Amino acid sequence: MNDAIMVELRFFGTSVLWGIILLILYDVLRIFRRVIIHNGFFIAFEDLIYWVVSSLLIFHMMYQQNNGIIRGFAILAMLIGMILYHSVFSELFVNTISTLLNQIINLTWKLFALILRPFRFIFRKIKRLFMWIFSKIKKFIQFLFKSLKKLKKSSKITVSDNEKGD
Repeated sequence: MNDAIMVELRFFGTSVLWGIILLILYDVLRIFRRVIIHNGFFIAFEDLIYWVVSSLLIFHMMYQQNNGIIRGFAILAMLIGMILYHSVFSELFVNTISTLLNQIINLTWKLFALILRPFRFIFRKIKRLFMWIFSKIKKFIQFLFKSLKKLKKSSKITVSDNEKGD
């Protein structure tokens, strides 16, 4: 085959591969969204970053492979790669990995809770002890205030008009 045709076929194959790589990166982002649920602002921000990074990667590939010339068949090849990957592997990849990660996270939390269970028991006992001590201190302080009020009332000195003091 002609060398020029081989170069073009190689460029076409590279473009298909880059289409697959870009969709794999987006699937990683989809997995991240399924594992860590977040709101629309962060989803839009992630998409913006994804498209900026994707455009830089595409530009780098075009610059390396084709001297920066954007060609329609390269974009078509990337689209073909994306469609092939999406129709064959994408859903299986995203569902499998996100399910696996969610199960690992759930198992980790359960294991963490199991490890912390004795400490929770001890913490509850210590908390009850402190609550009991604080209630006793509170009752004692209330008793002191009542005693001081009574003392204040009884400390009044009556002044008589007599010189004898009767």
